[in-house]
Parts: sequence; structure tokens; C-alpha cells
Amino acid sequence: MHFSASSRRCSSIAVTLFAGIALFERPLNIATGSGTVVGGAWTVEAAQGRGAGRGSERGTASEVEVPVEPKAPPSVKDGEIWIPPLPSMDAVTPPAGWKPSSEEASPMPLTLLRLPRTNITRAKYPAIDFHVHAGGLTTPEAYQRLITLMDTIGMGAIVNLNGGTGESLDTVLSVGQPYRDRVANFITFSAEGINEPGWSQKFVAEMERAFRAGAMGMKVSKQLGQGARNPDGTFIQADDPRLDAVWAMAAKYDRPVMIHTSDSIGRFYPISPRNERYEAGLWRKGDTSGNLHVEGPKHEVIEKARENMHRKHPKTRFVNAHLAMLYYDPQKLATFLDTYPNADVEISATVQDLGRAPRFWREFIIKYQDRILMGSDGNPDRQPDEFWTPHWRYLETYDEYFYHPAQIRTPGGSPGHGRWNISGIGLPDAVLRKVYYENALRHLPSLRPSIERQIGARK
Repeated sequence: MHFSASSRRCSSIAVTLFAGIALFERPLNIATGSGTVVGGAWTVEAAQGRGAGRGSERGTASEVEVPVEPKAPPSVKDGEIWIPPLPSMDAVTPPAGWKPSSEEASPMPLTLLRLPRTNITRAKYPAIDFHVHAGGLTTPEAYQRLITLMDTIGMGAIVNLNGGTGESLDTVLSVGQPYRDRVANFITFSAEGINEPGWSQKFVAEMERAFRAGAMGMKVSKQLGQGARNPDGTFIQADDPRLDAVWAMAAKYDRPVMIHTSDSIGRFYPISPRNERYEAGLWRKGDTSGNLHVEGPKHEVIEKARENMHRKHPKTRFVNAHLAMLYYDPQKLATFLDTYPNADVEISATVQDLGRAPRFWREFIIKYQDRILMGSDGNPDRQPDEFWTPHWRYLETYDEYFYHPAQIRTPGGSPGHGRWNISGIGLPDAVLRKVYYENALRHLPSLRPSIERQIGARK
């Protein structure tokens, strides 16, 4: 079977494929789950006579716990749409006596389906990747290797979030001066010494020095919110008064703050075979690093502090990494974007989850097309076929059931954020251009001549 490029890549085929899925084009009667609904509970009804039939002799429901969709509250009429709550912590708690596997999860199996595939060799437009970790850009050769990779995959420019501070940043900026049209180096926030007197003034002075030296923005990692602590052991959150001067300095120089707060929702749940992230290969052999269930803050606390930060600093432009880690609750993400006009988001390390509900997220991205940026959380060592091309395939095509661009790989080769395949959303060209580069250029206008030259060279 043959599909022309126009029928697979950003065409009007969306009208027929997704008719009736325009979730954001008209009001819907959507109910939300209440506390009386056991969302995601691992319950089984086969024991009541509903599971009899083929294969039932292999075991009864009382012996095997099978996840089922939660039932809607009585107030939701038949045929109405509702939003179930997240599974409770108890629902994900492992069975008594369970221990993590001592074996690493293997790579994904080969797909035994013969499906249409769009031939993609590079991004359709010169994309600006707002989330790249390009440490080690201290020599012209390192920059040249990065530029070669970017040319290969069709990347117009990248934001390097590993600029650092002090002398390290000075070296990156100095050596990178000839490449400023392709690589935007950011100063990297550091909470080191935050509990010492005068920290705010010292770090703000370093920010100002960095911006004057050519840093095009600042990166804040999730160390803020779930790493750095107060003297009493509590976690320092984004709305801490000591950070007010930091956010104000970014606004003074009109520099974007690329901020990663909170984490993948599965990391706040117990380590368990019922946790998708464990099933994908995390936390094997007794390793609990990165799991926040026992000793970390609650994700609600981090999210509330982030909202306070946006509210307190309306003149500061924040680009929230990983869709503000709200990919698990699009209604919450929509409210966040609607409430805070100084909040943008980028999609890095969420494609594996967005691709599970392609029709829904296509409508969402189209609705918020002015607020969403391309990001990958990649680095110069990632390979085109394994990492970069799946991003383009997801955004540009309607290809179905392909391997997602795993942001992390476990030692055994498993995609650590999800053992599943995804489908593309075939964004319209006008929206694709915004996600790829136009929205990023609002934050980094100095890159516009370079992007326009690259667009012209492709014609």
C-alpha cells in the first residue's frame, strides 16, 4: 500500500480522521471524578460471573488482579464524557512481600505489524530545540560537531542549558561567540549556598554579569523544589522569597527562564509492578533513586509554588519544561496556561505520553499553539534514528504505533518512561511552524535571521 507524502504529512486528512474529536472547539459536559470514585483501582468483576468464557479455566479473578476502567459517578449520564481521578496511592502500593526484580528490563520487542510509514530524514522546518543538554562546549571542535548533527537532523538552533556559571560559563560563551546564530547558551541556576546570608544578591549579580556577557536566558533544574533544602530539612520551592530577586533580574533583562519543576507523575507513586515507570524498567535491583514517594515533596506542593511564582512575577517570562510536568492532567495544564499569560511550555520528555492519546493532544496543541515550544531534553550523543526522528514523526505525521524517542534508557535498553509505542498528530503547517520555531523566536529574537536564512535555503 502506498501513501503519498501529502496524505501522511500535515494534510487535510485530519478532517476525516479526527471528525468529532474537537474537544476544545465547543463546550462539553465534562464531569470530574469525586472522592467516592476509586480511580484506576485494581479491581476485578469476573468473580461475579462476568469473566467466564474462553481461558477462564486458567485462573479466577480472585487469583489475578486486573486493572479496569473506573466507573463514572451516578451523576454522569450514559454517553457523557467525564475525567476519572488519578489512581490512589493505595491502589499502586505493591502486594505484601513484593520485591523489585533483580533483572533489568529488556529493549522493546520488534513490532510485528506492517504499517504505513512516512519517510523522514530531517525536520520539515528548521526547529529550535529549547531543551538540549550540550555540556562540554569548550572548543570550536565541540561546537562544530554539534552543528554537524543539527544540520543532519534539520535542527535550526538549540538552547544549551548547560552553560553553567562563573569561569565555565565564560568559556562556553567566549568559544561559542561565532555560533551564536545556532546555539543559545543559558546560565544555569545554582542553589548552592542559598541558606547563607547574602545569597540572593550574589547570585543575582552573577546573573546580570552573565546576561551582559551574552547568556540568552537561564535554566532552572528540578533541584529547586525537590532537591535543595532549608536548614530544617524542608524543600525550597519556586516561590521562596529569596528567589524573588532572581526572577526579577530575568525580567529586567527580558531573558526567558527555562524552568523544570516537579517530576514525572509516576515518580511520586510507590515503586510497584502497578507503577508504569517501574514496568518500563526503573528502580530495578533495589535502586530507588528518583522516586519521591517516601522522602520527596508532594507534587501538589511543587505545582502550587510554581503557580505562586508565575503570579508574583508577571513580567518574567517562564518556559516550563516538560509541559510543566502536567501532561498527566491536560485539564490542569489548560487552566495553568489560561491563568498565567507569562507561562509557556515545551514538550521534551512528554512525547511518550502525548503519543498515547494523539487525537486529544492534537486538539490541545492546536488550541494552545502560541504557547507550546519544541523541546527534546536531548544531547549531542543521541542518534537521529533512535531519538530525533521520532520527534519529527510525532509532530509531522499520522504514522501510528512507532517507537517513541525515549528520553532515558535503562541499563537493559528499555525506554524508562514507558514500554509502549505511540502515534503521530500530523500538525497543520501553520501550527507546526509555531511549535518548531516561531514561538521560540519570541524568547530568542536574535536567532530570527539564522532561521530565516535556513528556511530560504530549503526552498
